[in-house]
Amino acid sequence: MHIQPTNRNSISGGADTAAIPDMNSGHVQTESYRQGLHGPYALWFTTGSAPSADFDTTFWEALNPSGLTTFANRGYVRGTASGIPSAFSDKITVGWANSAAQYWVKASSAGAFTSPKMKPGTYTQTLYKNELAVGTTSVTVSAGSTVTANIADTHVDDKTTYIWQIGDFDGTPAGFKNADKIETMHPSDSRMGGWSGITYTVGSSSVSSFPMALFQAIGPVKVTFNLSSSQIGARTLKIATTLAFAGGRPTVTVNGWSSSTPPAPTDLNSRGVTRGTWRGNNNEYTYAVPSGTLVAGSNTLTVYVASGSSGDAYLSPNFVFDALALY
Repeated sequence: MHIQPTNRNSISGGADTAAIPDMNSGHVQTESYRQGLHGPYALWFTTGSAPSADFDTTFWEALNPSGLTTFANRGYVRGTASGIPSAFSDKITVGWANSAAQYWVKASSAGAFTSPKMKPGTYTQTLYKNELAVGTTSVTVSAGSTVTANIADTHVDDKTTYIWQIGDFDGTPAGFKNADKIETMHPSDSRMGGWSGITYTVGSSSVSSFPMALFQAIGPVKVTFNLSSSQIGARTLKIATTLAFAGGRPTVTVNGWSSSTPPAPTDLNSRGVTRGTWRGNNNEYTYAVPSGTLVAGSNTLTVYVASGSSGDAYLSPNFVFDALALY
């Protein structure tokens, strides 16, 4: 649920302030709607601190609305998430989803978790490292019982040693240039850092100088890096993205070599990043850099936006970076 604050004139002619719950905006929708009973919802107004206690919604059971599954007729999932890198021990989430319902819970730093009260059914249980899905399993929940279902991080990025890496493979552009502003500012906002003419140097540039998004009409972005003689030869470049618009996906050149164009990502039919979000379908693209391309010393990678569409400035095809790495 998204709360949209607005200032408007009331019917009586005076001014008031309204908080409008926007339940299904349709922007960057990655799953089909789950219809049926929604709620109840509770909204706290505080000075900025977290609410002291959960709001008691058990009164709904006495109202007995159609479609409600009572707490007594729900079940729990308990388990331990393992394999998440220690740097993300405070960002472990476990989720459950099927066509009728979905739930999430934050795991402890040791990976222990207990689900909310869940409707009976079979769910896909997903482990998230921050916002990136890194493991799945299936679990069946029965009314009035608790099932144990451990889950492990099986994502290749957490098992790979890279020659160099820019950003974290965690499903977000956190740390990149303008990532701290995109939720409250349009990319064209004058308070944003510049998007064009960026060259990032591995080993000396700050991660915060690398753009969180690349726009076809504004890019490309260049990455320069040095390699030793033992690091050249055939290598793999990986670029992960969190969201794309108009079929935007990365193509690259490395020194004099150019990659092929990968297949277009799923079209979410939404402008996404210009509406203040980076969240969408996470995608990973790998490029086999052939032997003889990389050299001992200075190398240059250039990343472009490929698409069958076009547009002006920030409405041109684009994508949001998650991370880049060479191995």
